[in-house]
Amino acid sequence: MKHLLIVGRPAVGKTTLIKRLIEPLQGRRIDGFFTEELREEGRRLGFWLSSLDGRQVLLAHRELDSRCRVGPYHVNVKVLDEVAVGIIRRARRQALVLFLDEIGRMELCSRAFQHAVEEALDRGPRIVATAGVQRLPFLNALKRRRDLELIPLSSGNWTSIYHELQIRLATLCDDNEHAQAIQRQADRICQMIVEGDTPAIDLDIQQAKLRELIAQHFPEKQSVSHLLYESRFRRLANQFRP
Repeated sequence: MKHLLIVGRPAVGKTTLIKRLIEPLQGRRIDGFFTEELREEGRRLGFWLSSLDGRQVLLAHRELDSRCRVGPYHVNVKVLDEVAVGIIRRARRQALVLFLDEIGRMELCSRAFQHAVEEALDRGPRIVATAGVQRLPFLNALKRRRDLELIPLSSGNWTSIYHELQIRLATLCDDNEHAQAIQRQADRICQMIVEGDTPAIDLDIQQAKLRELIAQHFPEKQSVSHLLYESRFRRLANQFRP
């Protein structure tokens, strides 16, 4: 699977997860942004859009002059049209992984943002994005994509999802040829699961090959990798073979 969409309710820790995943990848070919709350005296007044290159611009505020409103917040659509879209376009040219935190009602106020996300999904780097549980037409369409893996996030599975994605992204960004071979084999199995017409015996054969590659090149990581890939394949089977 090329892309990941982490889905969870408000305050479950989606932004914290993205930040923690980004930390060990500093200096690698990554790009993107995350959203952060703007608070004064404990009261939430709005949201910042913070890019991985250190910029921070006002995305939404209770007292902002804007026609686009989400709840009590007025959205700065220009920030999405110019800053967020600019980050996505830059990532299409040079990034290996693009982080988008998040794709929600505020971000979808911008049609330019929607178009840029679609282009990046079709012809861009791997995307790791977050979204809420709202039923929005744009998000519903994303969730039906066959190149996108849905990852439900809750307080109960936060730690396990973090460790799983940390390993997956480290492998993806690793220039080691053996790590890349393992990544390609895992992706091949994912594609077979998604296609839905692969006999179970063929899936078993390919998973055995994956285990052999891990045992040969990373014997000290066999148990962790087994749990990692098994959970990934099981989640995809639930998503595409209910």
